[in-house]
Amino acid sequence: MTVRVHFHTDCPTFAGCENMLANFLNSARLRQEFAVSLSYRATDAYRIGLARRTRMDFPVYPVQFAEPTTAVPAPRWLPSFLRHLIRFISRACTTYPLLAYEVWKLRKLFATLSPQIVHINNGGYPAALSARAAAIAARIVGVRHVVMVINNMAEPSSGPITVMRDLVDRRVVHAVTRFVTGSAAAGVQLRCTLRLRDDQHIALPNGIELRAISETRSQTLLRLGLSPDCGVLLAVVALMEPRKGHRVIIDALARLQRDVPSLTGVTLLLEGDGPLRGELEMMVRDAGLEQHCRFIGAEANVMNLMAAIDVLVVPSVSHEDFPNVVLEAMGFGKPVVASRLAGTPEQVDDEHTGLLVPPGDSATLAAALRRLVLNSALREEMGRAGRRRFEERFTADAAVRRYAALYHSFTGTDDS
Repeated sequence: MTVRVHFHTDCPTFAGCENMLANFLNSARLRQEFAVSLSYRATDAYRIGLARRTRMDFPVYPVQFAEPTTAVPAPRWLPSFLRHLIRFISRACTTYPLLAYEVWKLRKLFATLSPQIVHINNGGYPAALSARAAAIAARIVGVRHVVMVINNMAEPSSGPITVMRDLVDRRVVHAVTRFVTGSAAAGVQLRCTLRLRDDQHIALPNGIELRAISETRSQTLLRLGLSPDCGVLLAVVALMEPRKGHRVIIDALARLQRDVPSLTGVTLLLEGDGPLRGELEMMVRDAGLEQHCRFIGAEANVMNLMAAIDVLVVPSVSHEDFPNVVLEAMGFGKPVVASRLAGTPEQVDDEHTGLLVPPGDSATLAAALRRLVLNSALREEMGRAGRRRFEERFTADAAVRRYAALYHSFTGTDDS
C-alpha cells in the first residue's frame, strides 16, 4: 500500500521557506514512493507562486482561514499592568478562538484524506497559527505520524500571554512525532523553547535545486549597467530590513575604501527591496560610495546574478538560520562571507569555502572582504571547495533522500 503524505503550509507567498516544499512536490523519487497532497492558506500570491514553482499534478487544497487580528492598542497613560492586561485579553479573545476554528477546519480535511503522515512546513516557532492547528487536528483524527519543520530560530514565550501559549505548545508537542530543523543550532534553541527530549527532534539540512540561468555573465552585467571589466563584484541578496545587516556591509565597504585608498574596481550589488532602502541609499551617499554600490532591485532570476558575481556577502545580524542564498552561491562556485549566526557555520566551512565573521562587526567584515578582493586565487579555491560541498550535502535530491528516510523510519517501509 502506498503511504500517503500530506503537506500543510501557511505562508502568504511562495517564499524562501517553501523551497524545500517545492523539492518534495517536484521530486520524482518521492512521488514514486509516496502519494502526496498539499493544503495551504488560500491567497492569490501563494497560488501563483505554487503554480510557477511546481507542476501541480497532485491534489491541492486551498483552505480559507479568517485573518488574525492584531491586539487592541492600550493607551500609554494607563498603568503598565493594565496595558499588559488589555493586550492579553485582546489576544486571548482573538488568537485562541481562531486556533480552535482552524483546528476544526483542518480536522475535517485530514479526516477525508486519511494520510499516514502529515508534514507541516512552518517558519519560526510559534509562527503560523494554522501550522499549530494542523498538528493538533492531525492528532485528533488519528494521523499516526506528524512532522513539523521549523525553518528559523524558535522564540521563547514571554509576557502575560505565556500561560496561554504554553498550553497550546504542550498540545503541539504531544501531537508531533518529530520536529525537524535545517540546522543543529536551530534545533538546540527549539528543544530549549519547547522542552523537547532529544528523540523528539532531528536536524536535516535543507537542499536546493539550482534554477537554470537565462543570461550570460556579459548580458547580466550589461543589463545592470556594468562594464565587463568592472572588477570584483560583491553582492547581498536579501530583503532590506534591519535583521539582514545591510548597514553593516555598507560600513564595512566604507572602511575598506579608507584602509586601501588605492583599491578600485570593487562594486557592491544590493539586490532586493524593503523598508530600509531609502535609509540605505542615504547611507551610501553620506559615505561617498555611490561609485561602489548599486541598488538593483529584485532580480527575476537571482541565479543570473549568482553566476555573475565574485563573492556573496550575508551580513545578517539576527533571525537567520539556514539561508538558501548561501547554498545558491556555493552551487555556483562562489565564496561566501557570512555572519557566524545560527546555522551558517553548518553551511560555510570557514577558511575553506568562505569566511565567517561576528554579526554586526563591520571592521572584521571589511578585513574578510579585503582578503578576498585582493586575492583572486583564494576566491577561486574557495569557490571550488564550496561547489564540492554543495554537491555532497546540499542538493535538492540529497535533502529529499534525508526526508524520505525519515518517513520510511516511521512506516517501516523499504527506503532502498
